[in-house]
Amino acid sequence: MINQKIYFIWKDGAYRMSPTPEESNIKFTSKVGHGIYEIGSWLTTDLPTGINSVNIWINNLTDLEHSRAPDGMFGIGNAHWVLIKGDYVFIGTEYVEEQQVIMTREQLLYVLEQYKTFLEGDYNDPNNPPDPIDVEFIAEGQEAIDMYNGLEGSQLVPYAC
Repeated sequence: MINQKIYFIWKDGAYRMSPTPEESNIKFTSKVGHGIYEIGSWLTTDLPTGINSVNIWINNLTDLEHSRAPDGMFGIGNAHWVLIKGDYVFIGTEYVEEQQVIMTREQLLYVLEQYKTFLEGDYNDPNNPPDPIDVEFIAEGQEAIDMYNGLEGSQLVPYAC
């Protein structure tokens, strides 16, 4: 398991997500790896309506059989693929080859609950930052693709076949 955090950095009058306690850039992935970048990118770009989007994802993940995509093919959003097979979730992008993650549904639900807490908060003080989001995932990069593609009945990562 890989354990990391998503931090909130004050910039331009609001909090922004960062994989390090100080402002970071994708060029510095050697410090933290690509997986945490992908999770943060997915949260900020594919959950555009904030709490409402988070609630939809929580409901879909909690009751996959009755969700909008009971086969687990949640498809693409803003360049991010989300594929679910059983208790495994694959989140990735076709634009950065290494930026792929596989985690359990339980791990993703935990991240979403923490993100929802952040969205519900009133964080307008640069001296009072929100708590970081604890993130745990199984693998990143090619290892994540291989693990997901190896799951029985998986939809396969379409851009890696």
